[in-house]
Amino acid sequence: MPRIKRNRFNCTIIFLLFYSTLNIFSNIIFAAIPESPQLAQDYGVYLTKTEFESFLQKYQNEHSANSNVGKNLSWRKGNITITPYGFINFSMSYETERTVAGDYVIFANSPDLESGASFNVDPKSSRLGFNIESPGIAGWRGSRSKGVIEFDFQGAFQSRNRAGLLLRKAYVEVSDGRTKFLAGQDWEIISPLYPNVLNYTSAAYVGNVGYRRAMLRVERRTDFCQSNYLTTQFGIADHVFRDNTAVSPAVSSFPDIQGRLAYSFGKGCFEHGKPITLGVSSHFGEQRFTFGNDKKNLNTWSFNVDFDLPITKKLGFQMEYFLGENLATIEGGIWQGVDAQRRNTIRAQGGWASLIYKLTEKLQTNWCYMIDDPFNKDVVAGNAGNNLSRNYNHCIAVNALYQWNKSLMTGFEVSFWRTHWQRYDTGTQSVIPLATGKSTRYEFVVRYTF
Repeated sequence: MPRIKRNRFNCTIIFLLFYSTLNIFSNIIFAAIPESPQLAQDYGVYLTKTEFESFLQKYQNEHSANSNVGKNLSWRKGNITITPYGFINFSMSYETERTVAGDYVIFANSPDLESGASFNVDPKSSRLGFNIESPGIAGWRGSRSKGVIEFDFQGAFQSRNRAGLLLRKAYVEVSDGRTKFLAGQDWEIISPLYPNVLNYTSAAYVGNVGYRRAMLRVERRTDFCQSNYLTTQFGIADHVFRDNTAVSPAVSSFPDIQGRLAYSFGKGCFEHGKPITLGVSSHFGEQRFTFGNDKKNLNTWSFNVDFDLPITKKLGFQMEYFLGENLATIEGGIWQGVDAQRRNTIRAQGGWASLIYKLTEKLQTNWCYMIDDPFNKDVVAGNAGNNLSRNYNHCIAVNALYQWNKSLMTGFEVSFWRTHWQRYDTGTQSVIPLATGKSTRYEFVVRYTF
């Protein structure tokens, strides 16, 4: 695929973000206008949350303050309600060939680098969080204030049974159901869906871009009728560096800018009552890299499409597509944003598709295909410091989840991984292909939520 001129994409991104900002702030003045009881009921909760987040909320009762279980767990401090939530997660997996990182997978190792099966037992994906809810702002009719702080234990650790704490979320928001302001660390605006896989990273570096970062975000929902509405999101976000040891990234004077437009239609027209949603999103930023004594400012950008199609009450389809460059910052490019030999950015494209089928009220199965494909001519020495790089990564995953009761879930997943590797020979200044990494992973999960 020929290189696309940056200025053309920069103009596209700037236009998208400009339109997003204009739409939001042109409608914010209506936020305080009283609503009819019917409209207030129709707006309900935010439907812009990802299907993955909704999937997790089903098990962890993230908004349990509205349920009997939540009331038993919550406590009050003045007019503030504090509700703990989370789950205890146990994962046991066997891999026919070794992967990175073992307890969870982002790509398969080449047998030229490391070979042999592996067995892993991991409780570090267990999660603990707190929802903190209080009244909204005086004068803003129908508003509510909320704070969230959430951790898991996949941070740096000394040994496999000495987990390190990892901050996942820490944000405050004020919302009236149509307009929302958020400040803190939450999931990124771009590519909001997540495949329903048991793997901890949920397809990071194999098709699913986007992670959590600190940001200042505003959202606005504009209703055209009871079944059709437009969601506009805009955010100014922190720099996040994911490149490896061969380069030294640093912040620049320009922040990451993110925006998304999503059109939802058909709400209430189908038996399941859910809308079909088509979204487009983009991010643009700048990062500073040091290559030896050479310092360069390089752009990072992406263009993304997300599609959520609830076909029936039991059957659903979701997919995402991404295209961009210097994408390690958003979990793309198979963990490669820049190439140390070329001293320039790596372009990549990919995505994922998932078919969800609910066999019974308690049993659900998911079929997923995921791919991350950097442009071959952009990947020479990679960014790992040892001249190793990856130019292709895909995964096929099938799982079954059984909900024994409201708290206890067990799941079994089989995933097939394939990763293409290469090494740059400094003597001959040529790229040498390595044996393809192939691994089949069998994973069993027990999750107890509260």
